[in-house]
Amino acid sequence: MDFAGIASVVGTRLLSSMAQALQTHEVIPDVVDKVPASVLNVTYPNNLAVEIGKVLTPTLVKDQPTVQWDGEANAFYTLCMTDPDAPSRQNPKFREWHHWLVGNIPGSDVPKGETLSQYVGSGPPQGTGLHRYVFLLYKQPGKLTFDEKRLTNRSGDNRGKFSIRKFAAKYKLGDPIAGNMYQAEYDDYVPILYKQLEGILLCVVGFSLGDVESEFKKAKIEPDIIDKAPIEKIEVKYGNKVVDLGTELTPTETHEIPEIHYKHEGGVLYTLVLTDPDVPRRGGYNREFRHWLVGNIPEENIAKGEVLAEYVGPAPPKNTGKHRYVFLIYKQNQGAITFDERRLSTWDGSQRKRFSIKKFAEKYNLEGPIADSSTICAMFDKVG
Repeated sequence: MDFAGIASVVGTRLLSSMAQALQTHEVIPDVVDKVPASVLNVTYPNNLAVEIGKVLTPTLVKDQPTVQWDGEANAFYTLCMTDPDAPSRQNPKFREWHHWLVGNIPGSDVPKGETLSQYVGSGPPQGTGLHRYVFLLYKQPGKLTFDEKRLTNRSGDNRGKFSIRKFAAKYKLGDPIAGNMYQAEYDDYVPILYKQLEGILLCVVGFSLGDVESEFKKAKIEPDIIDKAPIEKIEVKYGNKVVDLGTELTPTETHEIPEIHYKHEGGVLYTLVLTDPDVPRRGGYNREFRHWLVGNIPEENIAKGEVLAEYVGPAPPKNTGKHRYVFLIYKQNQGAITFDERRLSTWDGSQRKRFSIKKFAEKYNLEGPIADSSTICAMFDKVG
């Protein structure tokens, strides 16, 4: 058999192996519908080659790999690396979390392509088992104008809830022409990666395995404040303190306006509220006390929203025990709203009592809540 014949046999065996692996690991149909026509050559530093389905560690794949294929000189390509197992393969509610996305690659020269999302290595949360990391290559119909927000490797924002299938359909990329994959689970590098991503809330908070509905029922937020808990979490961060469901914080730690992120749609307006149902104590008669209320928020740009009640940090009275502080996001389906509420400054404490987010949402026909988070503020302390 001549060299060409040997190469053909080897190529056929590799393709057969890839097809079997992608089906065994259920990349088909979880990520794509068809087996790519060829194997994508992916090599990490120290000549670590990715073999289909091989188990690697986050430490080994922390740096951007070299990716090679036989590209046509006058053609453009799109390369994607995506994880369909966020936060875990058993509970992939954030499927997919894309780690790398480059378009308009001339030939096979990845560095000369247009980076839409910079490379972020694998960071599977602890206790979530093996994740699948899938590389896919698409041949573009020509040079494209991508309208995606450009993402750096210093943030995890806007990487979750991605779909390479939908992305390919949007830009008419067709089926992938080459692919590869490896698997990885948590190791000691993951916390370092999270720190690089400045509290990548999708991993630290959004990837929490705590069930929102069960936690809200346990804390009696449902039905004390809302009738039904949403399935999404708001990502809330006070400085370096990340709020997870039921996190205990002090008034001192929460007196500044927090950083907020949530899943949102382009061109849609939202309403955000922070409310305390335990005024003056749990089961109290003044329920609720609104600590923060912002409407007409474009997407998640809270700074451009209409402030109905300025932020006032938690301040549970002495000897009243722990209070629950609940963040809720509502979608304004009807667009911009003319709110007839009195605008409250940080000094208008008396006007904040006897609030009801349930009645407020009904009054303005708000959808949701679509996302939430909560913290339990520890008993009275000194602020400042």
